[in-house]
Amino acid sequence: MITFIKKIIYFFIAILLINACSHKVIITQTTPLSKDTTAQTTSIDTTKIDTVKTVIKKTALSPFEQKLIKYGLVNVQKLDSSIKVELKYSTTDNFMHRDLYGNFNKAYLQKDVAEKLVKAQHYLKKNNPDYSLIIYDAARPLIVQQWMWDSVQVPDNVRYKYLSNPKYGSLHNYGAAVDVSIINDSTGKALDMATPFDCFCKLAYPYFEKRFLKNGKLSKKAYENRMLLRTVMHKAGFSGITTEWWHFNSCSRKEAQKRYPLIKDFSPLQEVSNTAILNHENKDTTRHKIYFRIQIKISKHKLSPHCPCFKGLRVWEYYHKGYHKYTAGKFKDLNKAIAYRNKLRKLGFKDCFVAAFDNNTRISFKDAYKLMEE
Repeated sequence: MITFIKKIIYFFIAILLINACSHKVIITQTTPLSKDTTAQTTSIDTTKIDTVKTVIKKTALSPFEQKLIKYGLVNVQKLDSSIKVELKYSTTDNFMHRDLYGNFNKAYLQKDVAEKLVKAQHYLKKNNPDYSLIIYDAARPLIVQQWMWDSVQVPDNVRYKYLSNPKYGSLHNYGAAVDVSIINDSTGKALDMATPFDCFCKLAYPYFEKRFLKNGKLSKKAYENRMLLRTVMHKAGFSGITTEWWHFNSCSRKEAQKRYPLIKDFSPLQEVSNTAILNHENKDTTRHKIYFRIQIKISKHKLSPHCPCFKGLRVWEYYHKGYHKYTAGKFKDLNKAIAYRNKLRKLGFKDCFVAAFDNNTRISFKDAYKLMEE
């Protein structure tokens, strides 16, 4: 009997050994390693690991974020991680259909402004635990404001309704304004506000809500959602505007100019535009060559390039939509074109602006961005 039990035990031990051996064989077959390879794999270069750790530590904050912190701004999610962030200008889901922020995707505001937003989040959560604020835009550099101003496809006389003129600066450029909505944490979806963020239609105007509610173009639910957003933001100390349901100011522009530094430059933007241009130049450019020129004058009649109205500038003429149009300068880099446009305005060309061209054909900024990114 004992002999029989011993045989059974030996039998199971043998099975276990066979399984273990076969497992080793499978590993050997799927990852065949020579002695040299094994030696390389098992050797750990601690110097490289330390270097990687150092790089990660140094690049934890971008130069732009460091500048924002130096200006007194804070990362909103550091104060309240329950506030969601989805910067629309760090995606193509915006009116320009262009990623303007590159890898920058954090919401920074002046500290006192961020604290107000945290209060608004608390007010919202108190009666609606499943809801959270979601930030679509916060601090915005002035150069991005300029890009938007030059690109928005609306008549000049109504452009101010949708964007602050970069000549005077937006409260976003001081970190004193925020674009927000409400998201349902359970579903991960934003509440219905009748229009998307960045919509330039009148349905987005709080000013016309009562009219659209009456004629049925604005649903009762969307109106209630807007009112909820407005209530918590107002209670926290923000004020809204009449043309955008998502935009809220913490103070007046005059007060912001006294209290906060203007955020002008934005290194990630330069990287984005340069990358797009570099990619464009590395491809076959026989079909598309994108340039930016500064348009300084239009006329029904052809003008001499030596006309005193051009103040000695070397101009390039093109005919477009029934007018002779005259430009100065030619740039592949939009940032340089904007800088040159600013110089021309100081020379007296107050209404000059940047125009985009594919070879010598005028195109929209939207099309220029797409072609540069192909």
